[in-house]
Amino acid sequence: MRPFTRLMIAEGLKLRRSPALRLVWLLPLLFILVEGLFIERPFLSLRSLTLKAQTAWDLLQVKMVVALWGGFFHPLMLAILPALVFRPEHRFKTWRHLHTMPLARRGIFLAKAIYALLLSAVLLILIGLLLVVERKFIGWMNPLLALPLHGLQMAKALGWLWLGSLPVLALYLWVSDRINSLAVPVVFGLVGLLLTIALTGQELPQPWRRDLIPWVLPYAAAEQVIHQGPAQQEGHMALKEFQPEPNVLRLPSGKKVRTRQNVPDEVLFPPPPPTPAWLLAAFSLGTGALLLGLGYADAGRNRV
Repeated sequence: MRPFTRLMIAEGLKLRRSPALRLVWLLPLLFILVEGLFIERPFLSLRSLTLKAQTAWDLLQVKMVVALWGGFFHPLMLAILPALVFRPEHRFKTWRHLHTMPLARRGIFLAKAIYALLLSAVLLILIGLLLVVERKFIGWMNPLLALPLHGLQMAKALGWLWLGSLPVLALYLWVSDRINSLAVPVVFGLVGLLLTIALTGQELPQPWRRDLIPWVLPYAAAEQVIHQGPAQQEGHMALKEFQPEPNVLRLPSGKKVRTRQNVPDEVLFPPPPPTPAWLLAAFSLGTGALLLGLGYADAGRNRV
């Protein structure tokens, strides 16, 4: 058996009782619980389905994958998962013991990186399956809500979330290998969440400068699946109440005055087109490979 194969088997055995494995199924369950109780449960009481309600219900799950999971849960998951993958070696101080064995130091990092990528993919697949089960259950509870599931769009949103996460996940793997602390990756995750909240939805002359920030990239990549209207990007859920309304002027006193004009602002001053999908994919793959390579090279250092 090859040394790297033995490393992969050993990492798999360590993950069997690791908090990282529990995170993979606990976080999707928490997301489904929040999404089901607070977003979808009010629809169960409907006795008739108007066109507006049907339109809102039809793509609700896909939008929640992007807005709720991609906007809140996903940035924190990306920070915590790599830290938990490296936690056994840091916690029990086994690095010196591992480096005395006939194993490549960089091979340990590569094995952990592969498992982190696989676990993040499995977690997103589990979210998709749970959403399908939830929609089937709600359709059984209220037949009015038994509409066709947009499985392809949901799969695209989850796939873009995984692809767009490669740069920041590779960076967190490098940081988690370097620093023996769960607090540092969590702080990075909170910073990423704040960047995502603050920057998404803003109209920029060159939107790629916003979308190619590694922390914003997962949301920007997944958001293109549900993108509608002339705006470059849908705003984050946390800033919905603070975004300017079209054709509404807010006075210093806080009073809103609705304006009338023959030509809407988005027609007079059309925003630049959103960042192309090919650029998001190419940047994610290239930057992810670069950061993963730097972490791989750094993993061969002598640890003190």
